[in-house]
Amino acid sequence: MWRMKKAPALMIVTYHRVLPDSHPERAFEQPGMYVSPETLAMNLDVLKRHFTLMHLSEWLDRARRGAELPRATCCVTFDDGWRDNFEFGFPVLERAGVPATIFLVSDFIGRSYDFWPNRLARAVRSMEPGPRAKQSRAAVPQKLVPILRAAGLDPASEPAVATIAQIDAAIVGCKAMPDAELMQLLETWATDAGIPGGFVASGRSLLDESELRTMNAKGLVNYGSHSRRHTRLIPSLDAASLEDEVRGSRTALERLVGGSVDIFCYPNGDYSPSALSAVRGAYAAAVTTEKGWNDAGMDRHLLRRMSIHDDIARTPSDFLARVSGVL
Repeated sequence: MWRMKKAPALMIVTYHRVLPDSHPERAFEQPGMYVSPETLAMNLDVLKRHFTLMHLSEWLDRARRGAELPRATCCVTFDDGWRDNFEFGFPVLERAGVPATIFLVSDFIGRSYDFWPNRLARAVRSMEPGPRAKQSRAAVPQKLVPILRAAGLDPASEPAVATIAQIDAAIVGCKAMPDAELMQLLETWATDAGIPGGFVASGRSLLDESELRTMNAKGLVNYGSHSRRHTRLIPSLDAASLEDEVRGSRTALERLVGGSVDIFCYPNGDYSPSALSAVRGAYAAAVTTEKGWNDAGMDRHLLRRMSIHDDIARTPSDFLARVSGVL
């Protein structure tokens, strides 16, 4: 299948979090959001045997200049800028000598912050058997009740431990709502349930400036923009907010990392026509969540990627099937 790809072919693989099997944060994450350090190490070993690995910015620069490109290139990317990328992912990248691009949410660097899917997972967990279960169930905002019920998480039922599949279904069901509305609903839920500090992780969960500079100084990791606040660039987003998320994030990140930030990553893969136009005007390229390979003639602001996570890439054969496009 790979030999049939139009050369020069570009595969971009997407990771999010790197969490050991026993890590407690796995209880609040969708299955498609993490790999173990061991899975990442195996994936990189497989990629090194079949691809030329380089920074995405380098491949794009060579293509722009018309320079010679390898027949099959792979570029490794991580979305969101999780602290575990440094703690557990970077040592794996160093040992393998594999370059990577991390797409950062500029306003969240160095913060103890949870994206709304993580907050929703913590909110669901608060309904499980325990001292706050009754109060939490009673505090569920009415707009979220039908979504939770559809996921098998009826607040009126007896408390039970939610499965990851149920939490995943609830997150998918909530994606029809704007980010700001979801965050407000979750804040209201936490307040009415008497949850101190809301549904957020304890301790810092995202990369800080020191960690960014440490990785960049080794020459293996560079950075792209993933917006200012991980706001989905959907049609209902107003023009001022769109401009702030797209251009504002680049300005903030370049000031922080001290270099060019010329590639954008659409939050959740969403983009409206106006968002695509704004990104074209601000960045040299952008990556989507659309599955597939790329070639030198691809629209550089709609680059396709392959999302990699433990449940579909834990063995070499599964991983090869994924990057080939079989799975």
